[in-house]
Formats: sequence, C-alpha cells, structure tokens
Amino acid sequence: MKKKLLMPIAALVLLAGCDYNEENFKGLEEMTQPTNVFKKEYTMLNADYAAVASNKANVAIAKEAGVSTDLKNVGTNNYFTSIITAEQYLPAFLADKYYTADDGAAVKVTFNKKVSLPEYVNQLNKTTIFTLAATDYQAAWGTTSSLNFFTPSKPAANYVPGILAAKVATPVSGQIVCASYNVSDVEPAAMTVAFKEDFETGTTANTELSLANWTNTTVTGTSKWVAKSYSGNKYAQQTAYQHAAGELDSYLISKEISVEKGMLLTFDALYANYVATGGSITVLVSTNLTDPTTEAGINAAKWDNLTSKFTIPTSATGSGDMVNAGSADLASYVGKKIRIAFRYQGNGTTAATTTTRIDNVAISTPGKNNYLLVNTLYSYSGTAWTPYTTANVLMLSQADFNLMGSKYDNFSSTFNADNYLPAFLKQKYPFAQEGDVKVPVYKFYNSTSKETSIRADEYIFTSGQFVKNDAIETVTDQFVRSEGVWKFDPSVVITLSTSKADKETSLFYQTITDWVKVNKGAQYVTTYGNNDYYYGGSAYNNNFDFRPSAWKAQTPSEYGNKTDADLIKLMFERLPEAFTPALEKLYADAKPVTGVEVTYTINFSIYDGSATTPYVIKYLVVGDAKFQYIKDSLVKL
Repeated sequence: MKKKLLMPIAALVLLAGCDYNEENFKGLEEMTQPTNVFKKEYTMLNADYAAVASNKANVAIAKEAGVSTDLKNVGTNNYFTSIITAEQYLPAFLADKYYTADDGAAVKVTFNKKVSLPEYVNQLNKTTIFTLAATDYQAAWGTTSSLNFFTPSKPAANYVPGILAAKVATPVSGQIVCASYNVSDVEPAAMTVAFKEDFETGTTANTELSLANWTNTTVTGTSKWVAKSYSGNKYAQQTAYQHAAGELDSYLISKEISVEKGMLLTFDALYANYVATGGSITVLVSTNLTDPTTEAGINAAKWDNLTSKFTIPTSATGSGDMVNAGSADLASYVGKKIRIAFRYQGNGTTAATTTTRIDNVAISTPGKNNYLLVNTLYSYSGTAWTPYTTANVLMLSQADFNLMGSKYDNFSSTFNADNYLPAFLKQKYPFAQEGDVKVPVYKFYNSTSKETSIRADEYIFTSGQFVKNDAIETVTDQFVRSEGVWKFDPSVVITLSTSKADKETSLFYQTITDWVKVNKGAQYVTTYGNNDYYYGGSAYNNNFDFRPSAWKAQTPSEYGNKTDADLIKLMFERLPEAFTPALEKLYADAKPVTGVEVTYTINFSIYDGSATTPYVIKYLVVGDAKFQYIKDSLVKL
C-alpha cells in the first residue's frame, strides 16, 4: 500500500517547478549537483599496492588477461610494471579510495614503476661464461706444455680471441661472453720447480689414479682416488658419494721431493656437490714416511698438517671452477725430502659426501702457481671476438673479490653484491663526480638453481656515494573522474637524449630547425641544415647550442653587435617558444582533459661551449595539439 502511495508523490516532485522544490524540499537542487570535485596529490604507500593487488575488479581484469601472478607480485614488490600498469589498475583503487568523488575530481598519484635498464646493461646481463680448459693455454705455450696461465710475455689478449673463435659454436653479432682464465705476473723461466702434477699425462678418465709419482691408498673403505676429465682438463677426484661401505679414509701420497730455499706448496681445488655434513681433505707433509701403501706404514710416519694454509672454494653442484687454493711455505723443510699427501675423509652413510677435486699440484719457487683467475668480457663483431671496452663497464675478477674479503670469484645469496659493491666502487673510483655511471659485471651463484651466471648492475654516483639503479622510477601521473569512472590523464614526459644515435631526439630538434627555416628565414640555418641559430636547436648534437660565438658566426648581421651577455639573455627569452613547433607536429594527438592539467614535461640539454647542462621545461595542453609554456617551469637541473 505504501509503495503505491509513493509513486504519485515522486511524480509530483519531478513535475513540480523549482519554486515548489525550494519551498517544500529545502536543498534539493543543491543535492542534485556534483559537490565533491577536488584536486589532490597522493603518494602510494606499501599497503596501497597490496590493495591494488587484492581489488576485486583488478583481480578479474588480471585473470582475464592471464596475468594474475603478476598482479599478486605488485602487492609484495610495491611497484607497477609494464604488465600491471598504473593506467589500467589504479582506477579501481581510486574508485574505492575516493568513492564520494564526483566527475571532474582529479588526483595526481605518485607511485613506483619498474622500468628497463639501459639496453647495453640488459645485454651484459645476457653474458655467458667461457672458462678456458688446460689445453686452451697450449695456444700460448705449445702442445707439449702443461702451463695453465698467461704471463706478461704471453698476454691473454693475444690468444683468447682465437680460442673463443675455435670453441664458441655459432656466435651471433653482438654476443658477449665472459672469458675466465688464469694469469701470473711471473714468467715460467723465473721459477725453480721441484715437483709438478697436472694429471694430464698417464691418466685415463674415470679410472683409479695410477701414476709413478703418486701412491693411491685407501685405509678405510673401498673407493680410491680417480682420474676425471671436464672440458679437456684432467684432475684427481675423491668422494664418499654412493660409497656403500660407509666410512671412507683415502690418501693420495706423492713421491719423495727435495725442497729448496723459497719453495711453496700450491694446488688448485674445488669442493663440488658441497654439503655441510662433511667430506673434506687434509693436506699433510711427512719427512719420514717409508711405506705409503699400507695403513700401518702411514700411521707410523710423522705428519705435519698444513690444511689451514689453504682455502678451497665450494659449489653446491657438480660444476664450478677449480681455483688456486693458496700456498704453504716449506721453509722448515729446506734441504729435506718430503712427501705430500691429500687425505680425504667422508662417509656415504652419514651423507658426508662432498666431492674433492685436485689439480696443478706444485712445489716450486713463487711464480708458477701464483696466478689468479681473471674474467674479461669479449663481444663478437660478426667476424671476430674483441675485448668489450665500454669505459664505464668493469668486469670483476678474483682479485676484486679477494679485496672484498671473499675466497671465491662470485657473489651469491649469502654474499650479497648490494652490500659490497657501493664501497668497492668508491674505492675503485676515488675521484668519481656527481652523476658518473659505473656498471660492475660479476659472476653470481644461485643456490636455488645451482648455477653460476653473469649479472650486471648500474650504479650512479650520487651525493658522494655510488647508488644502485634498481630500475624503479618514481612517477607522478594524473587520474581524473569522468563519466562516473576514474581515467588515466595522459600527461607526457619527453627526454631528449644527448646521444647522437638517438634518432627520435634528432627528429625533435630537426623539426624545430625546419620550422625556423620556413618561418624565420634560411639565414638562421647552417649549410648542413641540421642546426639553427634562431633558437639554437641542433639535430646533430641533440642539444641547444648556446655559444654566442656560433650564433654570431651564423648570423652576424643580427647578432654581431650584441654583447655575449645580451645574446645569452635573448637565447633564454626565445627558448620557451622553441619547443612548440616540434610539440605541435610530433604530438598532434595531444588533447586537453576537462578538469585536469595535461602537461608535457621536456628534459633537454644546453651546450655553452664548456659544458652540457641538463634542463627541464613544462607545457600545458590548452587545445588539440596546442601547448602553452608554464611560467617559471624552465629550470636547470
């Protein structure tokens, strides 16, 4: 009954005039008008990204697009991406946040956005690793040599390109590899070698080691040291993995060696398939061992433990580089005959199964094994491999990691690059200037995938520190409520690069110069046609040329009698109008949005003869392809 009575009352109200409304329903007219029209600025908080990710409307959009996981990641990463864009996913968030807003309301939202690093940095992140095998060094020393390093007289640069050409299959132009190899600063001729073993000759891969210079004795268990080969390089290996007998105690004992003054014991090593539960070696020296073939004979000898002198890198997988483990001074054994022993102890039952690899054992005066692992970037030109020589790119080698306190030549999840690179770069480049860019490239061991790869980061010297460019930009975009929904307001930021290779920037400046020639006169344009001196735009250098001497030389009749100060003043007076010809032609689709300031911000540079200085200028879109300079927006950065 009430429903029926309400109908005519509603009809009466609708049919009645304004006077009736004012008399009987005070404020009704005001209630029907939009009142919550505002302009706000808002900076996204971490909780807001979570709200964007959980918003029901957004969840439906992402599900339809097949990017649900990407949307979820926005909630934890706290930034938008090229897949989950603020333009598409912020409107639903704004609708919830400003649910009482009326059409015409506008919010400038500041948020984080993941952007791409410079393309050359992205290319460096695709670098692959090529580690030289022992036989590769024969390119420098001959096919009969067992030397596995380069020296000042045999520099790597003379041989690595040829090795890469022979070993890297079907390279493509622009491909980058990290060549890893050993370098010694001492020539072989400067060494006295009492003993050396690289396990290359007299061994057969995957068989028990049986060499004249070694005794292979297992005192507990059944497994013995075996010869292994990888990428043409042979080495000795022992492991308790799949050792059914449980405990394994195994010795690899050298022949007797006469020690001379200044000699060191060195070797290369790696703990592969590393497990914390065990499986390791002890490095021993004896002067009185007479029977290396039996447990009784070994136990009867006096052994000195030199293990603490060495540091052996680890790898959680079966792959990894053997590197020089260090050296032990043998001064206390000068004039004596010694045997060295590598004692492996592990247990297949208790999972103490780390694999030990040994190579390049030597007793000599310093030199032969005083080498470090060096990493060098090479790029393929399409016909040959050449060093990658971009000035601000630094490939980290073993010496760099040693400087940072690491015994390995890589970063990892437990040795975080972000914690060390800022200080390392500051020490490496003590005279860095504000804005300098450095790109350290390094090996990274992923404990999840068990792989070593190459990573490249960009660091920018800012306020006295090297700060990592995490490719997260802080962006401010406008959103306006129109026709009942929030919409992205298409303000634009244009960055005019000073790189001559940037064709889009060159087109922008060329458009200015072409306009000057037609509308101001050909006398302002150089004979090459790519530089004008009415505004100073240069499509050749991709900047504004504000050298008074150049302006006077081009148009002496107009500028010849002006002082430099007056001419520079004229340049800056004209500058705001200089951009409009290019904006109107190249951004002809620009349109104003009711209730919203649609702006075009331009980052550009001015060359004054001594320095190239960055500036910013802003324009307001006031009509279709019509731009108005925003007063006082021209600012030097």
